Amino acid sequence: MAARELVVVQRVVVFTVYVYAWLYDNANIHYRQPGRKIFWGACKYLTQLVFMGHTVFFGSCVLADLIEGVLGKKAAGLRKVQDYVLASVLFPMSMIVTVVFWGMYAVDRELIFPAALDKIIPPWVNHVWHTTVVPVLLLEMYLVHHRHPSRQAGLTGAVTVGIVYLIWVLIVAQVGGFWVYPFMAAMSNFQFFLFCCFVAVIGCSFYLLGEFCNKIFWGSMETSRKGKKRA
Repeated sequence: MAARELVVVQRVVVFTVYVYAWLYDNANIHYRQPGRKIFWGACKYLTQLVFMGHTVFFGSCVLADLIEGVLGKKAAGLRKVQDYVLASVLFPMSMIVTVVFWGMYAVDRELIFPAALDKIIPPWVNHVWHTTVVPVLLLEMYLVHHRHPSRQAGLTGAVTVGIVYLIWVLIVAQVGGFWVYPFMAAMSNFQFFLFCCFVAVIGCSFYLLGEFCNKIFWGSMETSRKGKKRA
């Protein structure tokens, strides 16, 4: 199978799995999970927002492949947006979802994913949300050369998205009257501040990790591109 065909198949498979998981969620989980019934439903959870981002991203990749492969037209503008979103938003946020979720799960799962949810959310859906989001991006980055933005532009995007979500969590706490994540209710203001600082640091570190992985996968092309810009 040619490399281009492999990329297309990989994207179609990932997008299909995500759409199926979304349909399953809406048909079998949404109405049974207590937190989904109050104050903006699933849009409170970073996991769900990242999952939506993944679905839109891979859907746009399939669309771009169709435009270029079937219509024979360039989708340069769409590809450029995909590159920025992957580097600045999806990869660092997906890493946060996976590392923070499974890290807290290992310490005390009741703080992040109570055992009662096992009867509502099957393991395969849980792994689609919290585990596969990182490997599928690494595979995409390995198979396709996504050009990273400048470090300043990339980190600015990542930090901005993080601040917006933090503000959203605080709005839910003030207006909705509850914390999106139960463990936050047990924190003092100072502990919450330290937790936010910790997540900010690891989020920026994950952005740099994505940049590093891109250089490992496509080092020669990245070096050549930067050299041309300086020339």
